[in-house]
Amino acid sequence: MSLTWMENGFICKDLYAPFILEKDFDYFDDLKKKYKLVIQQAEGAGADDDSLKILSEFKSKILKALKCYYKADIEKCNKIIRNLIKDVGKDSFAVNTLDKSYAFPGGLGTELQLFRCRKGNPSNAYQAKDMLHLPQKLREKSGNYRFSIPGNPSLYLANSSYGCWIETGFPSENEFNVSPVLMDGTQKILNLVISIRDFHALNGFEDRRVHCWLKLYMLTIATSYRIKEADRTFKSEYIISQSIMMACKRLGYDGVAYYSKRVNDEIFALCAINLALFVDYEGNYSKIVEHMKMDDAFNFGLYKQLCASLTYKNYELRSMRSGFITNIGNYDRQNPYTETKFFDFDKYMFTSWRDKPNGKGKDQIPWGGVPVA
Repeated sequence: MSLTWMENGFICKDLYAPFILEKDFDYFDDLKKKYKLVIQQAEGAGADDDSLKILSEFKSKILKALKCYYKADIEKCNKIIRNLIKDVGKDSFAVNTLDKSYAFPGGLGTELQLFRCRKGNPSNAYQAKDMLHLPQKLREKSGNYRFSIPGNPSLYLANSSYGCWIETGFPSENEFNVSPVLMDGTQKILNLVISIRDFHALNGFEDRRVHCWLKLYMLTIATSYRIKEADRTFKSEYIISQSIMMACKRLGYDGVAYYSKRVNDEIFALCAINLALFVDYEGNYSKIVEHMKMDDAFNFGLYKQLCASLTYKNYELRSMRSGFITNIGNYDRQNPYTETKFFDFDKYMFTSWRDKPNGKGKDQIPWGGVPVA
């Protein structure tokens, strides 16, 4: 049976993520409303019984997990989410190696350009080793983030320098330092790059794939909130995300890919897809470093001081081969990513890395070539 009901009125503007709230206290009730709306939209569009059962089951279990957490039964919360992740992980659309993951458009198996940033004065001249995750000896500095918890950091990457910029709070160009990154593609990644409008990877609405997508979508909704309330030590919108992170680690996965929640609308996030790689310390660093290549950071402010003859570089970026419009901004004022300085900066970093002399080019150095001593 073809599940074309998803094209028949299922999309709803009120389900366009990210979801912005003023207060942490409103998270649970708003999530309940979002889930109720999803089911109403599915019923109105003529969804099959199996799809409706999936939506209802994931709604109930995710809300139950939140209630358990609020009652300090964190173990039960994590177990509920782990079982959901274990169920959905049977489909290659949900969990796959990074080189084959549907999370990053532009051609499976082709080079995936990633970026890592740090804020700081250009005089810091960050080397590649300075751009890695927190070493174990600085573990006490690790914080509370969407897919990491204090003491257990993740290495956050993005598929563009723009994605790095918005994730670090829009720093000034003189404080914005970026390194180009490559992974060998063997990492097992959970795909949460899911939006109400994303049907392009559903294999002609084949039943099994759509059911997997619905499960991922229900999980993604719970992780797609941005709450404005300042000076919080507790963040409800991170509960499910962090439970997902712990479930993935228990199941042997290496990371999670997801749309940035800093965008105005996820339709403007194709060039702001994040990858959180879990850190499991082996000595002072994680073994994930052995599967990585990274160049020294370059400062964006310094880049903008270069003459056009130096900055005009060409490099085929996978993020631009998606076949979909890769605009940034908002509905009133949007611009193609290819017409931004960020896009030029991305190409410059990979071109200058590729062309480095003395065996330091990206194609000459081995995997794990990032010095960590």
